[in-house]
Order: sequence, then C-alpha cells, then structure tokens
Amino acid sequence: MAVLQLSSCTSPQNAGEEVLPDGTTVYFTDTFSLGMSTILLDTVTTGQLSRNLIGNYLDEAFGWIDCETYIQPRITGSNLVFGSDPTKLRLDSLVLSLDLLDFYGRFDDPLRLEIFRITQAFEEGKKYNSRDSLLVDKTVDFANDQKIDFSGLPGYYDVVKYRLSDSLGKYLLFAPVDSLASQSTFTSYFKGILIRTKKADPQLNREPGGVFIFDPKSTKTSLTLYYHDSTSTKSYTFPINDASKRFHRVQRLESDGKLIQSAQNTGGTTATQACIQAGSLVKVHVDAPSLSSLDPAGIHRAELVLPVDPAYLGSNNRFSPPTSLFLYVADSTGKAEFSSSTFNATADYNGFEKAYILPITQTLQQILAGRLPNNGFLLVPGNNGVSVNRAVLAGPAHPDVNLRPKIRVTYTKIGS
Repeated sequence: MAVLQLSSCTSPQNAGEEVLPDGTTVYFTDTFSLGMSTILLDTVTTGQLSRNLIGNYLDEAFGWIDCETYIQPRITGSNLVFGSDPTKLRLDSLVLSLDLLDFYGRFDDPLRLEIFRITQAFEEGKKYNSRDSLLVDKTVDFANDQKIDFSGLPGYYDVVKYRLSDSLGKYLLFAPVDSLASQSTFTSYFKGILIRTKKADPQLNREPGGVFIFDPKSTKTSLTLYYHDSTSTKSYTFPINDASKRFHRVQRLESDGKLIQSAQNTGGTTATQACIQAGSLVKVHVDAPSLSSLDPAGIHRAELVLPVDPAYLGSNNRFSPPTSLFLYVADSTGKAEFSSSTFNATADYNGFEKAYILPITQTLQQILAGRLPNNGFLLVPGNNGVSVNRAVLAGPAHPDVNLRPKIRVTYTKIGS
C-alpha cells in the first residue's frame, strides 16, 4: 500500500480525488490476490446478425477454428418469369458476390471456397446460434474449387465475385413456374446455400488459414443469374439482404493439448494464463475476495488491469485481441452474469500498453455498499457474434510479474 499526500486538485478522471480538501491522505493499493478462470460456453447467437463468417485456420494456442455460413437468397415481387418460352432459355453464368469487410488470421494464405445447396428449411422464429447447422447436399460443390484471398491487395477489402457451377444456375433458371410464384414457394424450392472453405493446408506454415467476414445486408452481396432467351441477354439478381434467413456456425477442433485446454483446467490463483475469444465464446472470470476489506466510504478510483501475453499474438500480430471487453459482476456460481441486462464496465484494447484497463470505481463502490455481490467479474469479448478475435491474458501466476493482472485502487480512510 502506498500513501499519497494531496496538496492540490488532481485530474477529474480520478473519480473524486479532485474534490478532496488539501492535505487529505490518499492511499493506493494494487496488492489484491486475484484468481482467474477460463470458461467455455456452449453457444453464441449468430442468426440474423450484421456480419457473417467463413473460413478456417489453425491456432497453436486455441485449436482449429472453422466458420461456415448458411444463407438464403430471395426473390423480389411475385410470379417471377425468366422468359416467355422456356425452350429458348440459355444459361450464361451464375455469380455469387460477397462484400468482404475484414479478415482474421494469415492474410496472404489463400483458401478454397466451397458452396453446397441447403436441403433443410430454416425454421421460422428460431434464434440460430454458433452450434447450429442445416442439412445440405454435399454431393456437388458449386464453387468450382476457386480461391478466396487478398494476397495481391494487402489491407484492402472489397467485393469478390465467384462464378458458380452451371448446374446450380440451371437449377434456378429452369425452376418450376409455381416455385417462382412467391417468396415462400421459392424458399421451399431453393432453401439456400452453405458457404464455407476447404481446410487450410498445415504444410504451408504453422499458422495456416483465416476467417473472412462479409456483410450479408450489403446491396453488393447477392446471387446473380446471367442468361439469354430468344431475344436478348438478361440477368436477374436474387437479393441477399436483411430479410434473408442466415446464421454462421463456429467450431473449435483439435484443441486437445492446446493452451486453451490447460487454461480451462487450471484456474484460480495458480493460473499462468487465461483465454478469451469471441465467436465461440470463451470468457474469463476474475475473482478478488479481499476487495471486501476496503472501506466503502472512501473509494476514489479503481481499475482492473488485464495485460495480454505478447507471446501468443501470433507471428506479425495476426491474432489480434478482441477490440473491447465488457465487464459484468458474476453471480454466486462465478460462471454467469449477476445481471445479464447491463454490463458494469467496458474498455477497448490498448495496443500500446498491450492490455485492457477497465474502470470499476462505481462497480466497486456498489459491491462495498452491499448493492452488488462480491463474486468476482466476468469478462466477455466485444463483437462477440461477428468475430473470432481472441487473446491470451496473463494470469496471477504468470512467470513475468509485470504481466500479472491487478486491481488498482485509490482511496481514503474515514476520518483521515
């Protein structure tokens, strides 16, 4: 514990120190004993989100991550007709366009696209999650073994277009007339497509592959049929938009013996690391029972500091941490939020400090006043359903003492 003597006002960000009288004795401590645990949850909601994920990659700390998207192109209007004389129709091509927004993993590592036709209808009203899947016909891959990559344009994202197999184009162009009468009859005939990638090649390097993030609501994301009839060349775009049923599945494979497994099995004060990841939700519990010993009347500033272990950022920092963390007060189990309706603090990842610094002044005051339980905190990654960003947090038993997590508190004592 350190002792500070205030002789003048301090910065307003110190949450109360600036209003203390001159000469007030201010105490500082960061010696609380902390425990950390890694918690793997079953699912994360991924249905009808603003982003979808496709791809796969090998992470030496977290295992193999595989993402695939199930999505349903639509029609506009009703009683769609491609041509007055079906015998005169000829297919030119069927093109899938994806508005790619971001990428996670090895940027210059191309993956091969796979497209399969969904054979199981989306359920009305169902909230799909990261463990869900639908039946698909995998006898025909419509992607023609095309690559999906940005190796020639590092750091640049735009629309990518892929000509799909003519067999799928003909399936749509020569659809029965009654299947084009309305949206419901069309989706009964064509339930959608599964978009995924073939497994990355581990022979290329030790961190092969990656995950692409695309915008399913963009007007640039679509399925376009190019054809001609007896009179002219035509095209029809099956829109993929906010009304399209969709979700992505996230699987973690081959994680036996990886860091994430040992972190899950070793928690508390002896944990050397803790793991956190969006998408397949891995969250962290931080416990600090000795916080209750503080005087509830004099907390002026408190923050939870969680350094990221730089040894696990991947080569060229390719495995960047989640952009932000949300802090919740834990319930009595230490595995679920005491109040799931609101979070108690948030912080962006500080790339310079390589840490998350979460302000918990008000939260700590409420704990000490008895309005919140002292069961520790749960840390949940931001962009949880629409990314797979992960981080290895240094634990309380990390060999580098400078990386160990801490709670820093500035306070005064009653009567001081």
